[in-house]
Amino acid sequence: MKRSLLASLFAVSALMTGCAHTTHTVSIAPTASEVHQQYHNTHRIRVVVPPFDQQTIGMIDTGIGEHATIMIGNDASSALLDHVTKQLSALGITPEQGYSPTRTLSINIETLSYDTTTIGLKTQATLVSEIKATVTQEGKTYTANFKSEKIDQYGTLPDREVVENEINALLGKTVDRAFSDPQLMSLLTH
Repeated sequence: MKRSLLASLFAVSALMTGCAHTTHTVSIAPTASEVHQQYHNTHRIRVVVPPFDQQTIGMIDTGIGEHATIMIGNDASSALLDHVTKQLSALGITPEQGYSPTRTLSINIETLSYDTTTIGLKTQATLVSEIKATVTQEGKTYTANFKSEKIDQYGTLPDREVVENEINALLGKTVDRAFSDPQLMSLLTH
């Protein structure tokens, strides 16, 4: 009886260890927020999002031995370009219309990370999203960094969908911060 109980415990332990390592493949699609202000551009605007080559953006290690590697499953730069273009439109800005010379808006993803630390059996996740926005117009260049951070705590490994939603909400919030910068918006619209 002791042998079968011991064998059962080892089998359960081996099974749990085998299930403890996984990969959360997330699709980047920043979450749009409600727009409260409207603008109008007088010049054309070219929007550029340089490639973000980082595939692995973090790891989750829980206090109960669960582990997940967080990977990006789509082209983050294309997704961000699509989001920025839609947000400009929601703000009343039509990049392809207006006079020359064209303004250039470049949005670089500087940081996109999801890191954890364990505190006893609790896991603390720190999510960071940072972008660099640069507007160039007629020899003038304005550059600013915008950063958002979120801290969560949980006991067990969060679902992939939860991780994906949190990352996309944070990246969307970071873009909102850029579009709330009066100097950046002034250069884009005047």
